[in-house]
Parts: sequence; C-alpha cells; structure tokens
Amino acid sequence: MQHATAVVKDRPLEVATVATGGMYQSTFRDRSIENAVDAIGGELNAQYTLSYRPTGADATGFHQIKITVDRPGVKVRTRPGYYIAEN
Repeated sequence: MQHATAVVKDRPLEVATVATGGMYQSTFRDRSIENAVDAIGGELNAQYTLSYRPTGADATGFHQIKITVDRPGVKVRTRPGYYIAEN
C-alpha cells in the first residue's frame, strides 16, 4: 500500500489520466508543450468514441471495461471500469 500511495502523491496527473482512460503528456522539456498539443490534435482527428449505459440489471460494485479491436496498429484507450452504487 505504501508504494501505491507514493505513486498517487508523486504523480497525481498520471494516475488520474489512467483512471479516466486519458493519456498523460509530460511538458517539462523544451518544446514539449508544442509536441503534446500536436499529439493530442492528431489523436482527436482520428478517434472514435464508444459509449455504454448499464441496463440497471447489473450487480452493484465495480464492473471492468474491456474493449477489443480486430485491426492491427489500433490503439484503444479506456478507463478500467465503472461502479454501480447501491440504491
């Protein structure tokens, strides 16, 4: 648990992006902001968005999200899952 706490404390933006299905771009080096903007723009031009709404029949708790694509060279980015709270 100590190592997990250190990761969250030392790299909160990286942890947040992984938890939400995002991509972290460090911008601490020369021209890194320009490179990050270029990378983000390139992805926004070539992305698809899938959505899912639970039917209400799922059990409460955590549900893992797993997306597979049958196409070489495609990158899939998603959050790890979602929670359904107790009513």
